[in-house]
Amino acid sequence: MKELLKQFSSLIAAGVAAACCLGIAVVLAAVGAVGLGFLVRDAFLLPLFVGFVGLSLWLLWRSARAHRRLAPFWLALAGGLVSAAGLWLLVTGTFALTGSIYGGFAALVAGSIWDFLNGRRAAACAADVCETPKADAPVNPTRRTLNGAGLALAAAGVFYGLYKSVNVLAPAAQAGTIACYGINACKGQSACTTAFNACTGQNECKGKGFLNVTPRECALQGGVPLEQSEANPAKG
Repeated sequence: MKELLKQFSSLIAAGVAAACCLGIAVVLAAVGAVGLGFLVRDAFLLPLFVGFVGLSLWLLWRSARAHRRLAPFWLALAGGLVSAAGLWLLVTGTFALTGSIYGGFAALVAGSIWDFLNGRRAAACAADVCETPKADAPVNPTRRTLNGAGLALAAAGVFYGLYKSVNVLAPAAQAGTIACYGINACKGQSACTTAFNACTGQNECKGKGFLNVTPRECALQGGVPLEQSEANPAKG
């Protein structure tokens, strides 16, 4: 049960990060209410999502290996990879494959539940029927420290790469344009959330309550630069 709680704590945290990236208004409001609104940026949330998914998979791997049934782990691993890839494609503006995010995450949760059920069956098995698992070989402390340091550096590199990829690949305003608030139907809102983070490509706003236009066109249409409007996320 302790391992299940760990896995699902990681899954819940990953789910919150994914929900913020997807622009689910209720979750964004809750995150802002607890004072974490400054984290609601795709460049931060994507690495957090991947990190929590990775932690959940690591715990699931250890649990599945102890139960000597690795099928739940492989299911969860496939789901985690699909979900992470779908979210990356979304936040970088490449493709809005939200179905892959939800489906992959569901497979990740299913793998955790499956492993938990395997663990309960193993616990209920009679001692004279079940095969006693082999004890793990002792680990050299120095080797463990070096492995941990290597994994930490690799994880830091992956997280930084994800952060930079979102900053570089996410759609940006063209030269000579500004983010103009109030000149489209969204007025700082879309079907999901505020101008800061929303559902890519779902309506004319393309995931935001502002449009990138020249300053002259913004003024002619009666809009204001986003940094001067109440929809500016920096004012939240």
